[in-house]
Amino acid sequence: MKRFDMIIQGGGLVGLTAVNVLASKGFSVALIERQKPTLEWDKSRFDFRCSAISRGSERLFQSVNLWKKMVDDRVSPYQRMRVWDALGYGEIMFDAAEVAEPDLGHIIENHVMLKALWQAAEENSNITLYVNSPPIAVETRDENILLILENNTVIQGNLLIGADGGHSWLRESLKIETHRRDYQQAALVATVTTELPHAATAYQRFLPEGPLAFLPLAKPNTSSIVWTTTPEKAQILLALEDAAFCKTLTQHFDAQLGSVLTVMDRKSFKLEGLQAKRTIDDRVVLIGDAAHVIHPLAGQGVNLGLWDVKKLTEILEEARDKQIDIGHPLILRKYERATKGHVTMMKLAMEFFNILFKTDSTAAIGARSMGLNFMNNAKFLKKRIILEAMGI
Repeated sequence: MKRFDMIIQGGGLVGLTAVNVLASKGFSVALIERQKPTLEWDKSRFDFRCSAISRGSERLFQSVNLWKKMVDDRVSPYQRMRVWDALGYGEIMFDAAEVAEPDLGHIIENHVMLKALWQAAEENSNITLYVNSPPIAVETRDENILLILENNTVIQGNLLIGADGGHSWLRESLKIETHRRDYQQAALVATVTTELPHAATAYQRFLPEGPLAFLPLAKPNTSSIVWTTTPEKAQILLALEDAAFCKTLTQHFDAQLGSVLTVMDRKSFKLEGLQAKRTIDDRVVLIGDAAHVIHPLAGQGVNLGLWDVKKLTEILEEARDKQIDIGHPLILRKYERATKGHVTMMKLAMEFFNILFKTDSTAAIGARSMGLNFMNNAKFLKKRIILEAMGI
């Protein structure tokens, strides 16, 4: 039986980041992942799965020397973000120059991040990878925790970290209950090319069914879109021929980048919120989507999970330096307290804005239009919003 300081269940973006960050601090870490991701791809195409990475997340990647690898592969910085209401007259423009920063963040394809994270994990002697054999049981003891894999391998650690997503096997195995919310919306994602260049600007237009976002990619006329709408309309949009879809998208986006010329990789995902009623158990902690899934309105889901990694690492490092058991209940409760308020605030804010912009009453349209315009002109407030969104 092999023993580690900690075991991480789940090798997505959050789990792989946790593995690399914790290993860089000298912890011995085992990563359990059902399947190794494909690390090579046709670079003439963009991954339809993209994430808006904040400055705080960028710094976390920099701390383990992975940011340059991602930049060398392919990332897209954006300097501005324009948000406006399709039904009203409100508009706000965020500009990196207002906070003396080179950009507001980066749009990065998920496979770019996964490739850098996975390769780093393979090269780190503090990390042991277990793939192609999922866990089947977990057993907690007084001084350690055991994870039993499908191939009968047994792994022992002081702490087990669940980073296995919204349908977490670990959370379900431990019978940790969740609060779930059906947003009665779906997100349609795709890669599109447009007549006009995006000029390193992210766009978000609030439509009655939900926001339509254009996120700039590394080619000047190529964007990743996230179109939040009703599940029924998402299916209609998926069924359209490419030319009809491009025409419909151009109209809904008010032709802000001229005509949409091409579309690739249309996919649709049902939107649901999730909050674990507790994010800790005996020698277990949940992070990322295993602990919380928020509305993607502001694209903060991945950043919230990476914030979990940062906080957990700080707390575990402090415990080790004080020679305290990293799986001790007091240490885990400290993590839960440190993250609960931040996650709850972000979740409620996204749900509030989603409801506010779906309301089509004259009073609501007027109020949110005035609110957007007020924030656009309130320079101090706008700076605070930008810095908070950037995670700095």
